[in-house]
Amino acid sequence: MSVHALPLGVTAFAAAVVAGCATESLDAASPRTVTGFPVAPYEIHEECAQLVAGDRIDFRFEAQAPVSFHIYYKDGITFVSPVSRSDIREYSGVFRATSDRRYCLQWEAGRQGALLDYRLRLLRIAGTP
Repeated sequence: MSVHALPLGVTAFAAAVVAGCATESLDAASPRTVTGFPVAPYEIHEECAQLVAGDRIDFRFEAQAPVSFHIYYKDGITFVSPVSRSDIREYSGVFRATSDRRYCLQWEAGRQGALLDYRLRLLRIAGTP
């Protein structure tokens, strides 16, 4: 797990950049499958969901060029990344939320950009809509 504390001004800028890259929140009704999503050089793409402790996200992706991948949440002005991988072309797993928070899966392209194929499935704990 990595923790990134940023000064307030930088955090506001980062939030604005991230907000511009975010898509609609994931929901449990249907998996999200995306093919050939272009991420420009040094740009970020992310998918987010509001989770409760015990919810899981089943994820897998492939990129035609190396990317950095993180699953993170914000705690005040701190970005906490329970999953963080650099310079990878593919990765998969099942992430389990440990607390009620908004979690985001984030891909960051390098100097050559990247095309992403990914599939995300939100798995709610019993009784959660």
